[in-house]
Order: sequence, then C-alpha cells, then structure tokens
Amino acid sequence: MAGLFNTILKDNESLFMNELALDYGFIPKVIPFRENQQQYIASCIKPLFNSHSGKNLLITGSPGIGKTLAARYVLKQLEDETGEIIPLYINCWKKNTNYKALVEICNLLNIKFILSLTTDQLAKRVSQALSRKPVVLCLDEIDKLENQDLLYTLTEDIQKKTILLITNEVNWLSKLDPRVSSRLSPEMLAFKPYSQKEVYEILKQRIEYAFYPKVFDIANLDKIAELSFHSKDIRAGIYLLKESGLIAEEQSSRIITQEHINQAVSKFQEFQIRNKQDLPDPTQDLLEFIKTNQNKASQELYNLYSPKTSYKTFHRRLQEMEKAGLIKLELKQDGPGKATIVKLSINPENKTLDSY
Repeated sequence: MAGLFNTILKDNESLFMNELALDYGFIPKVIPFRENQQQYIASCIKPLFNSHSGKNLLITGSPGIGKTLAARYVLKQLEDETGEIIPLYINCWKKNTNYKALVEICNLLNIKFILSLTTDQLAKRVSQALSRKPVVLCLDEIDKLENQDLLYTLTEDIQKKTILLITNEVNWLSKLDPRVSSRLSPEMLAFKPYSQKEVYEILKQRIEYAFYPKVFDIANLDKIAELSFHSKDIRAGIYLLKESGLIAEEQSSRIITQEHINQAVSKFQEFQIRNKQDLPDPTQDLLEFIKTNQNKASQELYNLYSPKTSYKTFHRRLQEMEKAGLIKLELKQDGPGKATIVKLSINPENKTLDSY
C-alpha cells in the first residue's frame, strides 16, 4: 500500500533544483546559438586590453532572442578575466532619464554622497571615475532613454571605452542627433530570431539547469517549444516551464505532466514580455491596473486610474507601452466619434504574443 503515495511530493521537497534558472535574467554557463555574436561583442572590447579605445556597438533585433543575454554573458566573462576594465550594465527601460542612469552608474561604481547632486554634477563625477580605467558600458533598451545628453557626455568625456547599445528598433540610430551619432560611430550587430530547433534546445538546456532529473519528461517539451517559437520570444517558453513546475508543486506531484503544461498554457495570458522588476514603477503600476481593467476606452481608463498627470501624458505612456509590446491599442467607432480601446498584448484565443 505504501507505493500508492510514492508520487506525492512532501512539504519539504521541491521539483526545482535551481528555480533561478527559469528567471529571465539568469545567465547560463553556456549560451547556445549565440557564439558568433558573443565573439563579435568581445572583439569590440578587445582593444581596451591594450590601453586603446574599443569600438562602440549597436545591437538590434526583436525582443526575446538573446541580445541582452549575450551582452551580459560577455560582461560577466570580462569581469572574471580582468579587474583592469570596468563592466557596467544599465537598463534604460527602468533608468529612463539621464539622472536615473547616472545615479545607477554611481551606485555600481560605489560613488558616495550623491543625493544632493544635480544631473550635471553627477555626470562630472561619473566622467572622473570612468577616466581612471577603461570601461565597457552596456545601455540596454537605449531607445527608452528620454534624451541623448547622457550619450553625448559618455562619448565626449570618456576616452578608453566601449559602449554597447541594445535596442529592438532597427532604425534607432537614424533618430540620433548627428553630433552624438558621429561620435558614437558604432559597429552594427543584428540578432536574428531563433529557429524552432534552437528554441527546443535552449528550453531543454533550461530544464536540465532548473529541475531535478526525471521531473520533466522531454517528450512533453514539444508543445512549449512550438508555442515559444511562434511567440518569437524565448521568454515565453521559460515562463511556461516555470509555471508548469509551480502548478505541479501546488498539486504535490513528483513529476510535471502534460496536464500541468496544459494548465500553464491556459494561464498564458498572464505572461508579460518583460520581467516586472525591469519596468519603471509608474509603468508597472499602470500595467497592473490595465490587467484588471481590460477592454476599456483610454479616456475611461484615465478617469478610473486618476493619475497625477495630464491625459496627453497618460496617452503617450500608453503608446510607449504598446510600442514595447505590453499592451494593444485599438481604435473603434464610439457613436459619432472614435475611442481607443486598451487591451493586453497577449491574445487569449491562440495563446500567442500577437504583438510580435
């Protein structure tokens, strides 16, 4: 009779060997299918080892195809290799003003007593600190930075550097002030989406990192891999792996079954393209509000939300969120006029991220 309970997970047991392996920011020991891109990024940094300025690099491509992961992997390798080159990573989606970005750089450099400083004073402190050693500065989601003053400062005042710029916008460089773009003169590196086979192999690797042996039957991976491939975002598959594991644990199962995967897929509408921790607080708050107030006109949503801002600013934020793939704005006839209907970007009918 004891065998009847062998499939029941005990309170002190877990299916996850390393749950962090299913976080979007996790950096694996080996990043498959991005070796050439990593080598190219490293080649732009290489002159810094010989006390020469490195090459700047603009990295483009759609969301969820490994741009950030590859860049952060190279920065980690650089940090492990030498203490003579400073690696810095800033997410401009969250640190979206010059002041916030400079404060973050100060924090990373352990620069003290900055609370009373102006943006210009912070820029001066950062420039002084980054003149002592070569630096690799990665500015992710660079298109979210509100203006270009920071880029001008970095290119003008820091000598031995490589600036890595990451964006989903292929034409971002054409929007730059000529003074900034001429100083940057970046190399270009375009990431292409993963193939379905590559998606499968990446998710298989994450399973090996995340779960104990025999917890996840690889035969059940096909559905998740296919959905992730059609979503054009590897993070969709990572989300489903983690959600499947959590559902199995909640049901005290020792293995993740196809039924657990089906339940995770049914919750797929809750998946967000970005880790919430990477969102600026106002955007995160608004996104949470939209999730519980879907399919409302933007004016109605504005009245309910009651933010301390104008409707024009509110609507611009909605447009930025749509551009980032978080929501969808649909123009519909409303009596004699038209109304903008606000929805999440995920389509619950086919469980794919239709904004991509």
